[in-house]
Amino acid sequence: MLDEITYECFREDRLDMFWRFICERQAVWYKRTVLKLDPPWTTDPILQKERFTNIYRELDPGTQYAINAILEIDAPKPDKIFNIMFYRLIGRDKTHAAVGFQDLKTFDVKKLEKDLKHIRDENNEAVFTAAYMVGSYSRMGSRDKIENVVRLFDQLRQEFDDFHTRIEACHSSTEVYEVIGTRYGFGNFLAYQVVVDLMYPLKVYGNRPLLPYSHDDWASAGPGAKRGIIMLLKEGLRAESLDVMRWLRQNQRTEFERLGLEFHFLEDHEGRSKDVSLANIQNCLCEFHKYVKIGNGTGRGRRKFTSMMATRDYTQLSLVFNS
Repeated sequence: MLDEITYECFREDRLDMFWRFICERQAVWYKRTVLKLDPPWTTDPILQKERFTNIYRELDPGTQYAINAILEIDAPKPDKIFNIMFYRLIGRDKTHAAVGFQDLKTFDVKKLEKDLKHIRDENNEAVFTAAYMVGSYSRMGSRDKIENVVRLFDQLRQEFDDFHTRIEACHSSTEVYEVIGTRYGFGNFLAYQVVVDLMYPLKVYGNRPLLPYSHDDWASAGPGAKRGIIMLLKEGLRAESLDVMRWLRQNQRTEFERLGLEFHFLEDHEGRSKDVSLANIQNCLCEFHKYVKIGNGTGRGRRKFTSMMATRDYTQLSLVFNS
């Protein structure tokens, strides 16, 4: 296991490919969303056809929904955490919007079940996301996934005062991640997604996050990110995932300059350009693994990219860009 990460630890061809992938994916977003150009937005055949999440997770429509429809509204913090957990487990903004923001004090388990079943049975629409696996949660005692999910959140709601107290007692985002991970249904992936959501700066709190932590404090490398790291390192080298991610986070500007790449950084509310955060580097590694596998013919994307995605409404976007 490597004690220190240096440039020499990486495969130069793969490291260059990683930065070029990041830069080109961000350029696609910039051209279609900011410049509002007609497609194609890239000459990269993989990026033309396959769907990849944004380099800045906060640009993804699902995250924009979490920020604007849940975190920025006038509601108690515990209610927001509860709704973020519900939203991320369901995984569809359309579903959350249909059932509405869930108030802990007036939470109606029967109404929630009825509303979710109406979406599935009457509207014939998907309730859960297809972007990642959503379990059946059979431990809750039903053969119906909706019933199990509703029971799961009813149980969480009954215990939420204690659960929220435990979160408030944490001293780091890692500890919050561990507390959320104690809840049935929230494995490593979902627990981390919730923590990342709760660290976005919010206008309602004077551009501070709901939780007093940063996306650069710590990141949990998922399976895809770990495979991406293996692709980047020289054969036979092994290192702590967090160490590799931190090197990439800290050296991104130097690397863009080395390769002569123009990267369209976002800006914060004070006009300062925002580096790709540690949390976003983690996500980029996962997407890079997918990109490489598609390119060498050993994998395929689960979802295709279409020009229809350009019709997403970004008028509520609370971020700006640096060209």
